[in-house]
Amino acid sequence: MTKLCAVFVCNKEFFNKFIYSCNQLITNGKYNGDICLVIGDDLSGNKNLLNNEFILSNNIIIKHFPNIYFPNKFVEINNKISSGDGRNKTKKFQWHKLHLFNIFFKQWDYIFYLDCGMNIFSDISPIINTNAENTLLAHSDAYPKYEWKLHNQFDKNSKDYFTKLNNKYNLDVDYFQTGIMLYDTNIIEEDTYDNLLNLSIEYPISITNEQGIVALYFTNIKPLWKQIKTRNENTYFYDFSRRNPEGEYIMVKNNRR
Repeated sequence: MTKLCAVFVCNKEFFNKFIYSCNQLITNGKYNGDICLVIGDDLSGNKNLLNNEFILSNNIIIKHFPNIYFPNKFVEINNKISSGDGRNKTKKFQWHKLHLFNIFFKQWDYIFYLDCGMNIFSDISPIINTNAENTLLAHSDAYPKYEWKLHNQFDKNSKDYFTKLNNKYNLDVDYFQTGIMLYDTNIIEEDTYDNLLNLSIEYPISITNEQGIVALYFTNIKPLWKQIKTRNENTYFYDFSRRNPEGEYIMVKNNRR
């Protein structure tokens, strides 16, 4: 039997969103497999949060990875970039998602990662049954018009860094969101996490924190990304928002109609 683990990443600020989405995964999504919550330093010693009834009753695995502290030069450059919503300053914990590619997760065959705050409406089996060997399945960030390319994920005002990046890699390609990812853990190698971290430090101009770096890695360096299936004859699988208000969706990130 294929072993799969559903994984969330959160800090204290997003803990309630984790409970919300994880509860929907179990109830609406009819998921009964392993669940792992990846946390940072602010939750590692918080017994009131981590020993609550929901976590204990659902046998949720808690995995602490220490916070990622970047070199001063990274912080200096990264704090200057224009990210639109300022997440490079206000949501630095998103970098913790690099730990999703730690060898710790190789104890499972597949990982299904979901952002905290995800809205889940029905059985997720049609999504997780699309798993593919040696592949990372995720949703194109440019869907459905495909007007954006990977270069849009990096700050072009940081000319020296962007020129170096653009000269080395093909940035004129489609890329993916990291809101949900379904991947074979065979794609995780001993040095994958370190490679992602070093890539982040080398190019500190990702405007959406980890997303640009993870997308760069799995489109250029280890080109293992494929578009996750978007629908079957009955329902849409996942999208960031309800682009078809009349359609049925298994899950969406933004549930505004």
